[in-house]
Amino acid sequence: MNSAPVLILTAAFGDGHNAAARGLASAIQSRGGTAIVADPFAESRPKMNDFFRRLYLTLINRYPHAWNLFYLACHHLPIIEKTLFTNRPAFFRLRHLLETHRPKVVALTFPVYSHYIALLPRNLRATFQLITIVTDSISVHRLWSTAPADLWIVPNPPTAQSLHALGIPMEKINPIGFPVDPRFAAPAPHPGDEPPGEKPRVLYLLSSGLQGGPQLAKTLAAQDNWSVTIGTGRDPNIARRVEQALGPLLKKVELLGWTTEMPSILAQQHFVIGKAGGALTQETIASRTPFLVTQVVPGQEEGNFALLQEIGVAQLTPNGETAVGVIRRALAENGKGWKEWKAKLAAASKPDACFRLADLCLSMNA
Repeated sequence: MNSAPVLILTAAFGDGHNAAARGLASAIQSRGGTAIVADPFAESRPKMNDFFRRLYLTLINRYPHAWNLFYLACHHLPIIEKTLFTNRPAFFRLRHLLETHRPKVVALTFPVYSHYIALLPRNLRATFQLITIVTDSISVHRLWSTAPADLWIVPNPPTAQSLHALGIPMEKINPIGFPVDPRFAAPAPHPGDEPPGEKPRVLYLLSSGLQGGPQLAKTLAAQDNWSVTIGTGRDPNIARRVEQALGPLLKKVELLGWTTEMPSILAQQHFVIGKAGGALTQETIASRTPFLVTQVVPGQEEGNFALLQEIGVAQLTPNGETAVGVIRRALAENGKGWKEWKAKLAAASKPDACFRLADLCLSMNA
């Protein structure tokens, strides 16, 4: 096998970019190849990158409509393209990675990097093939299409059509799927595929952007015979707010902090509740786990919810009363609604997409 690594470029602005990068890297390594995951923005200016990452999280969680205005402005106007010069260190870091590792294949999961790559000297750009991995679904941001690549990978055929409408030839688009963690493709039976009866296992992943999140957690915890896990992530403030809201009900739930074991955790659940982030949406489809959406960030997450609508499983549950009602209706008539939900997810699931994309990268690397 060729020793040249596959260079994967990502950025911490949205969970889908990093999830796709990690999934592809793991699959390449499992196939015996070498993958290098890099974030030139974070590596070149860590303090500034952390500032903008926090600003991004603040906007999407507290001021989603302001974020949507910026998102739409960047979709219709070349704002990002015209301001690339303000972050020259990221460009130089990217060039250093290319000159150091000499990859024959570069895959990116964050669209801005393709615009930096377009500025490279011609002789350096000619040394590798570029794969753009689109992490959007259905509604594709223009940035994915306005810099050249050798191939675009998309999660599904509707997204391929959206990208084609932005001017990318269909012969350059491959709907392989979203490269989730390889563990989602494990052949082991999913405990969550067993009918729940009247005792469902429910995982609620809180977001700091949902003000009623702790109250939703309390409503879930109050249900008799439900096995409820509350994911609070990295933020200790969220965990503290949940504990205060639960009070005596705290003993009825399991609290879950940050974890790298989401593939096995999702496989055990009968229902997952959370915001329509790119990674979580794709992971619930891969694991065939019914997903109740608490919120949709305008712009970037609307396509994720549209994908769930396309599959026929979209459920918007912004509060506990609505979520409990949806789950109880799905459990009625011996779980009729839940079984229909599972069948639709199984038909749409592509848990092995990371392996097929890894094989493609390695074939191009030969």
